[in-house]
Amino acid sequence: MAANNNCEYINDKSIPEDLLCPICTDPLEEPLSANQCGHTFCRQCITDTFQTMSQCPTCRHTLTLEDFKPVTLRPFLNQLNQILVKCKSCPETNIQRGNFKDHAIKCMKTIVSCPAADIKCSWTGQHEKMQDHVSICPLVQIQPMITELNATVKQQSEQIHFLYTVLEKISTNYKETCKEYYKAKGAAYCDICKKRFIFNEHEHRLHYCPETDFCSTCVKKYFS
Repeated sequence: MAANNNCEYINDKSIPEDLLCPICTDPLEEPLSANQCGHTFCRQCITDTFQTMSQCPTCRHTLTLEDFKPVTLRPFLNQLNQILVKCKSCPETNIQRGNFKDHAIKCMKTIVSCPAADIKCSWTGQHEKMQDHVSICPLVQIQPMITELNATVKQQSEQIHFLYTVLEKISTNYKETCKEYYKAKGAAYCDICKKRFIFNEHEHRLHYCPETDFCSTCVKKYFS
């Protein structure tokens, strides 16, 4: 199964059969082998296959996906890495497959996304045109501020969760003390919206002693 659509094999007919995946018939990618039968497949190929069957696709030996382990034999992996490929984006050829990722990073013709793609910039283009785009992209300019704001929001959310947990523990500790008050009064005023509410109508209210209550409407608004 070809792992990178930006390259293609130069002479796939000359590749030894032992290096080919029986499922996709391409050179093996992240090869996994079953100890029980010794047959080897691409990781993705065998993972997809075992979504619908529980047998080795070659010999029909009953197996589970856990029976397949990564191939670690260095000479075998070296043969796979030394298979020659050519880049689809530029004229460069005779690149060893194991080195293609390094080439793709530097290739000026490779199609890349904007550095601000994570905040919804939809631009894609050749690597050599990236800098021109970055210099005018408004999302790239504000990306550091958004990152900082996200970090602040995360920190504040963790603080709120901490305070909520503390208050919840306090409420639990005073629950027995408050039982008679609930039975005697049956109602309270929300400390946020100031509206009167009945306890049994607000099962999700928050109560913190002494005499502190939040109705379920405010709980959903501020704590959900």
